[in-house]
Amino acid sequence: MLGAGGVAPSNRVNIGFIGTGSHGTGWNLPRYLKQPDAKVVVVCDVDREHMEFAKEKVDEFYQNKDCAMTTDFREVLARPDIDAVMISTPDHWHTLISMLALRAGKDVQCEKPTLTIAEGK
Repeated sequence: MLGAGGVAPSNRVNIGFIGTGSHGTGWNLPRYLKQPDAKVVVVCDVDREHMEFAKEKVDEFYQNKDCAMTTDFREVLARPDIDAVMISTPDHWHTLISMLALRAGKDVQCEKPTLTIAEGK
């Protein structure tokens, strides 16, 4: 059985969006929504207005109300249905969230891996 976009649900990557500020929703989210083999299933941000705006965009695109929200990125990482995360947080959060996501078995896309070269080492 094919899902929306002609892709079987078993061949779709479920995405958790961590960080939904202007770059997360203005740049990254629209590109993920256009991917037929990916589905954004949860958005996360400590700023409730940013998070609710992202949820509205996701729900509008999929024409449902299924997108989950959380203010705690650890809840995203704990979900067994999340295959990958897009991290669009401020720079100083990139390394910590990326490392914890990898340890949780998630694939990671991050705007920049670290704040400094030393931090990357």
